Amino acid sequence: MKLSITRSVFAFAVCALLIAAKANALAAPAATTTPKKPFPQHIVYAAGSIKPNDVSPAQRDAMTAKRYADWKKAYLRQGCGPGRYYIYVAKGNKNLDTDVNRDTLTVSEGHGYGMLIFAWMAGYDINAKKYFDGMVRYWQDHQASSGNGLMAWNQVKGCKNAVKNPAGGPVNGSGTATDGDLDIAYALLLADKQWSSAGTFNYRHLAVSAIQAVRMREINPVTHHVLLGDWVNPIDPEFYYATRPSDFMLSHFRAFLAATNHGEWTNIINKTYDIIKTMQTRFSPTTGLLPDFVVTIQTGTRPAAAEFLEGPEDGWYSYNSCRTPWRIGMDFLLYGEARARTAVGKINAWIKIKTGGDPGKILDGYRLNGIAFGTGDDLAFVAPFGVSAMSGSANQAWLNKLWAGITARKVSDTDYFGETLTMLSLIAMSGNAWKP
Repeated sequence: MKLSITRSVFAFAVCALLIAAKANALAAPAATTTPKKPFPQHIVYAAGSIKPNDVSPAQRDAMTAKRYADWKKAYLRQGCGPGRYYIYVAKGNKNLDTDVNRDTLTVSEGHGYGMLIFAWMAGYDINAKKYFDGMVRYWQDHQASSGNGLMAWNQVKGCKNAVKNPAGGPVNGSGTATDGDLDIAYALLLADKQWSSAGTFNYRHLAVSAIQAVRMREINPVTHHVLLGDWVNPIDPEFYYATRPSDFMLSHFRAFLAATNHGEWTNIINKTYDIIKTMQTRFSPTTGLLPDFVVTIQTGTRPAAAEFLEGPEDGWYSYNSCRTPWRIGMDFLLYGEARARTAVGKINAWIKIKTGGDPGKILDGYRLNGIAFGTGDDLAFVAPFGVSAMSGSANQAWLNKLWAGITARKVSDTDYFGETLTMLSLIAMSGNAWKP
């Protein structure tokens, strides 16, 4: 009798476990390598926005896909461990000191770019998830010295974090650069929508952890502005009350708000637009240009002085802020934000007049009053204008010329920065940059 009861209890327990397992299987999303939002997506952006209209959507897709294949061949690398991938950034990068280029492998900025690109290009590239997951592994291997969630910004040969900052400045390779962390967190949100979080990586959990780390260690809690990195602290107010406008990723901030429901992201969005308005009103009223660095946010926002952090152009529109037409423009395209449209509209109006409507005359650097100090052309400056030009029908001819000029240029292995910004800009311009 005792044995029979024991067997009955055992059988009941097994049945219960099987029923529970079946219920869990039905409740949990299945892990998948099949993208839910495969390229191309043909996103309908905000009302009033435009796309290049002298080429068909299919032609835009084909040109973007071709660019992607060439970009991937030039810059994607496998290494630093099994199943690890990174974006090789050093060769020809104008932002890294030449003597250190020989040792640099990648930086967190490039890592974030790569993760965005693979999440958006999945469907065209059957290996996109493999590359994305390999970049997640690499990211996990190179967390910042301040703790998990943020990435050490610079790795060198031997797959180690750099001891010395190749661009100069007060932070070594184990500190962070905020832009890379923002893109990585956003890319993880994209991955959750693209492949779900039921597979090897729980993308959404990783994203939320990264977003929280950004909020805790890369946002000034007093003024609500984006810090330069985790190495900034209150005992050094020169850097603690400074920011980099190329980190003004307002559409990212909205996605972070939706993912975490933390009200601080609303404060950050509003503070960022306050800084943009102040800069454009007081320091670049005729051009709308933003400087590479902004300082003294607590007492009176102004452009940085020369040699503030990186070089003599720190207070001008140079190799950091050349990204702002794209970064700010995305908040209008994806969310219809009027302040974004106003901000990029000022820049668009000026650059069209400055160049006489010829994108080939865009130079690689301007003072805030519009006087050029750059002497050549660089896709890092040209391509982001293509995204900001999408903000209104008055820019249609200009946008078409930008598309034609950008896509006529061939990808080479000599300039990671300009080519990668071009890749990201083309994804947006072709209508394939969707939000998580």
